[in-house]
Amino acid sequence: MRVITAVNHEQIDLNLLKVFNAVMTELHVTRAAQYLHMTQPAVSNALNRLRLVLKDELFIKVPSGVRPTAKALEIWPPIREALSQIRQSLEAGEFDPKVAQVTFTIGMNDLVASLFLPRLIMLLETSAPGITIHTIPTTNSDAGMLLEQADLDLAIGVFSPPSSRLRSRSLLTSAFTAVMRRDHPLADQPLTLERYVTAEHLLVTLTGEASGFMDILLQEYSLERHIRFTVNQFSMAPQIIAHSDLLAVLPTKIIDMSSYSSQLHLTSPPIEISPSTIKMMWHERNHLDPAQAWLRSQLLSIC
Repeated sequence: MRVITAVNHEQIDLNLLKVFNAVMTELHVTRAAQYLHMTQPAVSNALNRLRLVLKDELFIKVPSGVRPTAKALEIWPPIREALSQIRQSLEAGEFDPKVAQVTFTIGMNDLVASLFLPRLIMLLETSAPGITIHTIPTTNSDAGMLLEQADLDLAIGVFSPPSSRLRSRSLLTSAFTAVMRRDHPLADQPLTLERYVTAEHLLVTLTGEASGFMDILLQEYSLERHIRFTVNQFSMAPQIIAHSDLLAVLPTKIIDMSSYSSQLHLTSPPIEISPSTIKMMWHERNHLDPAQAWLRSQLLSIC
């Protein structure tokens, strides 16, 4: 590997690089020790040996754990790739979902649950009877943290670009639709920007914030809307809209799945909105785990 050509090769063994990779992955010495099934002093000792060989501090203590130095960030990608290739070469056996007894914890919101869970459960009942799925509600703001802390095996949702310790894969996209009840006063005329901002609105907010992406777009036109109500579940929105004078801009897929869709008037939003991409996201520590790789492949097949 190019990262050790300037040092004594005999002073570096595979175990030191495994410890380095684990600490880079976790950014926490204790969690790295747990992942490696080692004691914390043993991990610290291995890091000290590597520091001497590479002549760099590698990690600096911070309140949340450790922060990598510029040298550590530089050498991690080739080390991580080399260790991945070694592990793939030596991995014993394949994951057999028919006999496996595994529990997965997946973070998702109610929209994602509606899209994926019914098909995933149907698939598991027939091909993986010993696999258990636990779901917990997550948002764009907390999914990454929960993956970092190993509280999740996988997160599914609309995420910002992940950090270098997180991986992601796109699953599907969804456009957005402006929606109101069928006999709404604005239903018989084009939904212009002026008419849109004069209406009262329903906002689905998973984080509790009283503004959304539409409000950011409206600011570009020096406009704002009146958000009358907020809810924290996508599935509730079509029913509320069908029985009120509120407007909402919702993912088209949630409207298609709603039993209230026939009571709604659908139209294009007054501002062009790019479709959102739903992704699955997982931590580097789980990338080569056979069971988790199998789970990710099943989600891709569902899509």
